[in-house]
Formats: sequence, structure tokens, C-alpha cells
Amino acid sequence: MILLHFTTYALAATVLTASGFAPTDKKQQSTKPPITIVTDNSWDVSCRQTKFGEYPLSAEQCASSTSPLHGGTCKAVAAAHNERSKIIPGSVPIWRNRKADGEGEAYQFRKTVQLGAEPIQKITLEINCDDVARVYINQRLASVEKRDGKLKDGYDDWFLFRSVTGFMYDRIYTYDVTDYFFTNVTNTILVEAVSLAFDGSHAYLSARIVIEFAPTPALPAPAKAAAPVKSKPAAKSNATAEPEKPTSAKATAEKPASAKATAGKEKTVFEAGRDPGIEKLNVGSILELGHVYFKADDYRPDTASYRTLDALASFMKLHPGLKIEVGGHTNLRPGDSFAVELSTNRAHAVMRYLVAKGVAADKVTYKGYGKSLPRVNAVSKEADRANQRVEVKVLEK
Repeated sequence: MILLHFTTYALAATVLTASGFAPTDKKQQSTKPPITIVTDNSWDVSCRQTKFGEYPLSAEQCASSTSPLHGGTCKAVAAAHNERSKIIPGSVPIWRNRKADGEGEAYQFRKTVQLGAEPIQKITLEINCDDVARVYINQRLASVEKRDGKLKDGYDDWFLFRSVTGFMYDRIYTYDVTDYFFTNVTNTILVEAVSLAFDGSHAYLSARIVIEFAPTPALPAPAKAAAPVKSKPAAKSNATAEPEKPTSAKATAEKPASAKATAGKEKTVFEAGRDPGIEKLNVGSILELGHVYFKADDYRPDTASYRTLDALASFMKLHPGLKIEVGGHTNLRPGDSFAVELSTNRAHAVMRYLVAKGVAADKVTYKGYGKSLPRVNAVSKEADRANQRVEVKVLEK
């Protein structure tokens, strides 16, 4: 009977552990539910038609979250569409008018979303419209060169437009736009769309953006107070004390080297709206610049990088004792010499931008590390994104 009870308890403990009900002292991580944004009547639309240019809008031409759209800001209306159109599930097809007035009618649409400090895991854009559009997120072009081979020959003239997406009404197009959004700010989604409505019914924009968040680490439990140490009785006067061993020069030298290495590994993401706290920075601390982008094989920062670089310039002017090194890093694809040259030019371009914004030239140095310090030792889309980065190292504080 005693053996039976023991077996029963052991089996119950095994089941609880396997099913995840075993007691644990670790705090669970919390994850914010996803945010879903769909096209509906709450979207803003330009009150007047706009001209769809040959080239994409510059950052300065993209309307901000508060500036009026072309001809004033109106509200979108539910639009008519082809019965065979592939409307994004959960969305409302929208346009300025229910039906297009004529072929080549263009409007701008806008939606804003405020994000807090929760870490972002992935953001996906799904879109379908009739017929041609460009999508900008935070003044940066997000939909590029995704033309569909099924488009009829009659639309070939529209292929003359640079960086444009030509959509098929019966397909949904998906983009990973994770790197286009900022935390702690109001993000702006802007779409310029053109209808090739030869029969007046093809005029709509249908889209959905899903923002998924990463788990937020639970705060560590407060440290328990150490038990008081009982004092030892004083040694007798006739006792022979053991002489203290001298500290070797090697041990003395190793300590600061270890501390320096630890400081060099401290990494914090710096971007607009996120203050790293000057008191938390040490000599050797590294700030990874978030949302700083370059075109392939180019050293000039993308216009979407200006928000972060402007914030860095303001931070340095607020703390004039800060001296930094701007370090450029590439992915593992290019050759060694090209990687060093490209990363050096990118770091130099960031330095020149900061100086142009009023940072003292003697407070910024630069260095290109090429591909010598990868964060991920692999070649893939995800690894490339992690490795090609710009970092700032604190030299003086």
C-alpha cells in the first residue's frame, strides 16, 4: 500500500511537470497583444487629387502626422470595387469618392499609430488596390519594385514610374515592414495611390498592418538582505598571523582589462524618442543606432535616418563632455577590402552629418570595421540586417 501511494504521487508530479503546471519561482514574461490597423473610414485622404510623380516623394514631401494633406484633409469613404477583387480580410476598401471620376485619378491616404516602449517583434503589411501605389512609413518608402508579371500590356506606360508597385486586383501583396516603425513616437503611414479606372469601378485601397510585440522581460526580484555576519573573536596576542600573500602584477593587470572588456560589451539601442541616460553610460559603452539606413553599396544615409541622427546630435550638444567614435559595420557578403571601405565611408558620413548639425568636430571620430565584428556569423536576410549597422562607442564622458 505504501508503494502504491508513492507511485501515485510520483506519477502526478510527472504529469504536472510535463503539462507546465510545475511550480516555479521564475516570473513569467508578459507580451502586449498585437495591434491591427486596417483601411476604414477613419483614414485621412487628400481633399483634392494629387499628381503621381515619376519618382517617389522625398522625406520633406511626405506629409507628417499633423500637416494637412493636398487640398486639405478629408475622411476616406467606402469604395466600390470589382467583385473579383482580393480585399484584405477585415478591411474596408477606401477611396476619396465611392467610384473613380476617371482614369489616372490619384490621392494620398494617411493613418497614424502611437507606439509605446514595448519591444517590437515583427510588423507585416498586406495590401491590395487598383492599381498603382507607393507606401511610405515614417517618410521612408516601404513598397518597392513589387510589380506583377500578370499586368496587362495596356498598363506598360505605368512601368515608367520609378519605385512603384503595380497591383493586381485579385492578389494580396505582403511586406515585412518591421524596420520602418519607431517606438515611443507617433508613426505615420502614407499611401499615394492611382486608379486606372476605365469603367469607374476600379478605385480602392485595401490594407492591413499587424504589429506583433516581443515579450517584455519581468523585473528581477528584489535581492534578499544578506544575513548579518557574526564577528570573530580577536586573535590571541601570542598567535602567529599568516602573512598576507602579495597580489601578483598579472592579477592586477587582468582586473582592469576584464572591466574594460565588459564595458565594451554594453549595448543600448539609441533612436529618436529614446534617451539612454547619460548617467548609465560608461567609457566603452556602445549605442547601436536604430533606424539608420543606407542603400545597397552606398555610404549616404537614407532620409529615414535623419530622425535618429538629429536626436543623437541633440543628445551630444546637451552633454558637451561626451566624445564618441562612430563605427560602421557591414554584413558578411562583400569582400574584405570593399567592406572596410564601405563601412568607413558610412561612419564618416554619419560623423559629417553630426558636425553639420552643430556637434563639435573634436567630439566625434569614426572607424570602419568592415565585417570583422559580426553579430551573427551567417549569411541570410536576418543575419544581414543584424550585421550591417552603425554603432557609437563612448570614448569620454
